[in-house]
Amino acid sequence: RVTKMADDHKAKGNEFFRNDRFDKALECYTKAIELDQTQGALYSNRSACYAELDKWQECYDDALQCIKLRPDWPKAYYRYALALLKIHKITECRGICNAGLALDEGNKDLINIKKQAMDKIVFHFTNASKIDFKMDVPPSEDFKLVASGKPAPGYSGSDAVFPTSVRSMLHVAVMMNHPKVVRDLVEKGATTINEDRMGLSPLHFAELIQNDNVIAAMGGQIQNQPLSTSHMATPAELREATQFAVMQPAHVIKVATKEGKVAKMTGMDFAKQFGCFYKRTQQLSIDWYQCMLSSVLDEEGQEVVSNPKNLAISKDFREGKEESNLAIAYAGDEFGYGVFALADYKEGDYVTCYSGVIRDNNAIKAADQARSGFVMTIMPLDKMPFKTDATLYRSMGAFINHSDSPNLEPHHVVVKASPMVLFTAKTAIKKGDQLSFDYRGRLHDVYCDNNLASFKPLKPLNSATVDALAKL
Repeated sequence: RVTKMADDHKAKGNEFFRNDRFDKALECYTKAIELDQTQGALYSNRSACYAELDKWQECYDDALQCIKLRPDWPKAYYRYALALLKIHKITECRGICNAGLALDEGNKDLINIKKQAMDKIVFHFTNASKIDFKMDVPPSEDFKLVASGKPAPGYSGSDAVFPTSVRSMLHVAVMMNHPKVVRDLVEKGATTINEDRMGLSPLHFAELIQNDNVIAAMGGQIQNQPLSTSHMATPAELREATQFAVMQPAHVIKVATKEGKVAKMTGMDFAKQFGCFYKRTQQLSIDWYQCMLSSVLDEEGQEVVSNPKNLAISKDFREGKEESNLAIAYAGDEFGYGVFALADYKEGDYVTCYSGVIRDNNAIKAADQARSGFVMTIMPLDKMPFKTDATLYRSMGAFINHSDSPNLEPHHVVVKASPMVLFTAKTAIKKGDQLSFDYRGRLHDVYCDNNLASFKPLKPLNSATVDALAKL
């Protein structure tokens, strides 16, 4: 009966929408959602109303809920991509368009939105390059020619750079989005791996911008680039950090559901089960792009990057087999899902990570943080005012429960172009143990005050379920 009533409100809303009475349609869809929060189409329709009324934050909120409920529906990606474009989350918008186009490659709406997002991304990097010309005198007149999209007749393979940004002529050609000039410079011997002041080479910029013609003009050198000394990422890892969709190839996650079923889940199956995309790499927001381009790490940040222990943990993270050695399993109605070990860990072993979208702390509403267990502090906020938002993109770490006596120790590292938290074993962990860390000081104080006091000691998973998961 409730579903029937919700459908009646939906039908009335559709009629109002067809007649451009968007405020009335909004009321009807809201009544329908109050009765039934499981229909992605209801959130899609209300998102469309908010779009017509130019209420883009509300449009975004409903589009996010729609894609969580219907991750295999191309229209959900269109709604979400449109909202992302309008609230200026352009890197995420591009990734979501790519994800939607993987489901429906000819979708004209997604193709159009992706073009708009790409234009904004190109403008962002072009403007960053123009600033070099305002701050410094170009090392030669050829720099000005390259910036305007013309070949550099006087170039003979030298790597002169701007004094302040330390960007070369090839940096300029890539950031200005001139593939023919890029090819000309590479053929004349331009170095593709020299880093600018921010630790980014022309190859890194090519992957951040993701113009396929520019990447092709680099002559297949993307895979050969070493790690950025500041951001600890290869160019290929930068593309991985800007996918914002189902991983390809997808990780395989071992899951024991609330109903007691054990299964291997790949990208889309996982998204349908949990309403989020599995990601073991931080996804880079446009806010973080701006940080990458406009500042360098201070002494404390450099210490985080160069710390030998952090480097070793980061190496283990890159080579990690956590999807084989861990499982997500239902831990009871009080806890929901948790993460359990399928192998023994010694004290100090790398275990797993916490990843999502890296966002400016000021851009995440305080009210959302206060009620969310998925917004993690990744560095002291006075040093790095960004947090990891694991609402839609999550690794194993976002499923780990709190404990006053945790068996995991968090570490602040910089890896794959982003600060993030990696966990090592604080104590020996045995097969079947539930993983835990101390939420306090890392999640919002209000969330912790409201949710941690009632938590009881975490119990291991029953041996039969552990054995069934281990055999998958």
